[in-house]
Amino acid sequence: MAQDRFPLERIDDIRQRPGDFRLLERIPLTIPGLESKFPIQLNAPVEGEKIHHAIFLDTETTGIKAGYDRIIELGMVRTTYSFDRKILLSIDDYYDEFEDPERKIPLEIQELTHITDEMVAGHHLDESKVASMLSGRPIIVAHNAAFDRPFFDKRFPSLSEFSWACSYKGINWDVLGSSGTKLEYLNMSRGWFYDAHRAYVDCLATIWLMHIEPQAFSMLIENALKKNYRVTAVGSPFDVKDRLKEHGYRFDSNEKNWYVNVGTEQEAQKQISFLQGLYDASCARIDVQTARTRFKGKF
Repeated sequence: MAQDRFPLERIDDIRQRPGDFRLLERIPLTIPGLESKFPIQLNAPVEGEKIHHAIFLDTETTGIKAGYDRIIELGMVRTTYSFDRKILLSIDDYYDEFEDPERKIPLEIQELTHITDEMVAGHHLDESKVASMLSGRPIIVAHNAAFDRPFFDKRFPSLSEFSWACSYKGINWDVLGSSGTKLEYLNMSRGWFYDAHRAYVDCLATIWLMHIEPQAFSMLIENALKKNYRVTAVGSPFDVKDRLKEHGYRFDSNEKNWYVNVGTEQEAQKQISFLQGLYDASCARIDVQTARTRFKGKF
């Protein structure tokens, strides 16, 4: 069981062997009641710089299939950032609400999120409030946007054309010294903890990570603005799957096809040539992806 309090009785051990211990501190943004102090400045703006907005978004759901499962909690935190310096400037506003999925929440989801049927009963997401949080067309940031975006787009189809960025896939965490990419790990390895698996709190934990690792936030925004190319091996036979895996292809369980993402059109064409050498790849396709189309799902 995880330690839920600081072991004060071990202070003498810590003093004698400080190299054998590590201290974790609660992320300041996740201290209960801090939202009453919004807006909070994180960095001072510079006169004349370009100012943009970002919405950090997280969902808790009844499961992992956007076509079937439903949102039970939506968290959104609106921030301001410097486009020139690629750093967060302030936390401005937030929205956090439950939604009744009109079905039983699976027990494993209740155990993970601590969200019960009684907590969500009769609750509904406020569509006008969600739309107002997205005024001015901010970029939406999620830690695993490929999961959150399909759920959000399905629930709010009129808000499905926004630009998205992913702090899970859109940052090279290896370069920043992290061997893992889970949000809890990324914060804990830097000395911080929080109560995970609640939408609003997860948003704040992502913001904190982007604040203490400004290089990560810069990488996130720069990568979101780039085009990439998704090559889909449509119609590939089962017996070539191992070759596809060797070349970095992944299986899309929704489309039932193997795919790989590359950075340039030239690389995409090379992948088409590779596929043509494996099988009759006449149906293989290249899709250009931008922040507006990336992470969209089919449901």
